Amino acid sequence: MALSATLLTACGQAGQGGDKPQVEKLPTIQPHLPEVPTLPPAPYPVRYDDQSFSVYGLRKELRKVIDQDVTLTGYIVNIYAPEPCPKGETCPPPRAPHLWLADSPEEKDPEKLIRLCGYAENHEELAKAARSSKAKPEPESGMVATPTDFAEGAKIKVKGRFAYVSGLGFNDASGLLDYKGHETLEGGSQPNHKAPSAKKIDF
Repeated sequence: MALSATLLTACGQAGQGGDKPQVEKLPTIQPHLPEVPTLPPAPYPVRYDDQSFSVYGLRKELRKVIDQDVTLTGYIVNIYAPEPCPKGETCPPPRAPHLWLADSPEEKDPEKLIRLCGYAENHEELAKAARSSKAKPEPESGMVATPTDFAEGAKIKVKGRFAYVSGLGFNDASGLLDYKGHETLEGGSQPNHKAPSAKKIDF
């Protein structure tokens, strides 16, 4: 028994006799993160004080207001006019009247324009309205008057249906306006009938 106790004591001492493992403390790492970027302010308000949208704001809120009636304030930057058909030739029928609005009268970027259509079915209707002394139909008719005061550079407040497809067959993945009425806030000059980057925005 004495021998067994001696062996157990010796084993216990052997197990405790080694050096303790050294724990090495790693240096403190200071992360070098870039500064939080300062985002530039929005180029235009989403809505103006009268609650009408800007073109920027309408596109920003696209998913919330698509397929709804909205009011937009903007500048007419281009009015479509068909090329004249040479005498003696047969030309395809022109597209229905339409124009482009922007938040600035100097805007040239097609991605920042919005198409307005539906204010006339054809160009003969526009010409007839311009010749007529009665610019507005009788109120009881329930019809929307064909506008005769659209001009490039004019600032207008327009009411319309914001949609992907118009009643006359125009379509735009960024949304377009189907005309329901307008108010001219500032006059403009006569249109030059040349669409900016027409291949990109007129389809």
